[in-house]
Amino acid sequence: MTLSLKDRALLVKLFNKSGYCAAIALKKFRTLKGLRIGSGPMAAFGLKKMIDKFEESGLCGRGRKAIASTSVEDVAAELQEASSSALGTCSARGISRTSDMPVSTVRKILRNILQCYLFKIMQVQELVPSDLPKREAFALQFLARMEVDNAWPWNILWTDEAHFHLQGSVNTQSCRIWARENPFQMQPLPLHSQKVTVWYGFTVAFIVGPLFFEEIGPSCPVACTVNATRYESLLQNRFIPALQQCGCVDSKTFMQDGAPPHIATPVKQLLNLHFGNDRIISRHFPTAWPPRSPDLNPCDFWLWGYLKDVVYEGPIANLAELKNTITQHIHNITTETLQYVVEHAVLRFQLIGGNGGQHIENFLSKSKPTSFS
Repeated sequence: MTLSLKDRALLVKLFNKSGYCAAIALKKFRTLKGLRIGSGPMAAFGLKKMIDKFEESGLCGRGRKAIASTSVEDVAAELQEASSSALGTCSARGISRTSDMPVSTVRKILRNILQCYLFKIMQVQELVPSDLPKREAFALQFLARMEVDNAWPWNILWTDEAHFHLQGSVNTQSCRIWARENPFQMQPLPLHSQKVTVWYGFTVAFIVGPLFFEEIGPSCPVACTVNATRYESLLQNRFIPALQQCGCVDSKTFMQDGAPPHIATPVKQLLNLHFGNDRIISRHFPTAWPPRSPDLNPCDFWLWGYLKDVVYEGPIANLAELKNTITQHIHNITTETLQYVVEHAVLRFQLIGGNGGQHIENFLSKSKPTSFS
């Protein structure tokens, strides 16, 4: 019979009133609780043992064993040693093994005494030393342009391309199957998964795309990789006409990163013809996009991650369905979302400019974008 803390306190009280006789105390307890003779809650020996513990510790029941100060010092030392390692990572199980201490005790020390919390490692694009001044200079140039024209970020056409594979990946770390027996569920992945390559551009007011890199096949379009010729063809035959149809060619600034197909001579000539040097953000132009900076491009730091989350929510049968799903979710993006994303990009430029071009992910959670509308 499991006793509540209130019942244990009652037993202690009855024991004292019964002349410290465990048998009489238990008999009175059964009468008060309507229990039959000989049934629960414990034997006289067990009650005496509980009373002895109560007199020793002041606890009516098992209580919690105090954690020794030496154990706290050992865990703190292990934590300090781990923080000075290359990655600065450690685990409760690792500390438990090296200190010969239960994992539950280590977790209690880390959380309740040392006030530590669990954090994930954040993967970022590697930067070389020469990248930092370029990133800082670009951010300051961007912000200086805003001082002259506060609406300038709204007129930038942010562009990028990405691969979407037919077999979307499953995060096995957070995916669990509840069953009585292990079903040994597996997800087969082909060596060369079918994919589509998507190009996309947007301003705060409208979206261009998605456009897919494809070539004519025997029975249907076939996905192809991006090279300078295909990129120029996509811009000239599909993107520029779509922009002309909106009547926006003369008022928008075209942005692209420094991928090799983007800076081929025919591509640069085409962009210069329609936008001019002063309305292009790209490598090999006066406003040069900084190298290794996907954290500044809204397509990279927001769009592709968001799209892959929603596109792969359910199974996809073929490439045609994959393309339709991508298109549907892109068209569902609201102008309010686009505006917020651009405001967030401006925040990133402010943080980059104020931190010497360094990674700024650790500052983002403490900062909020400013509305420029």
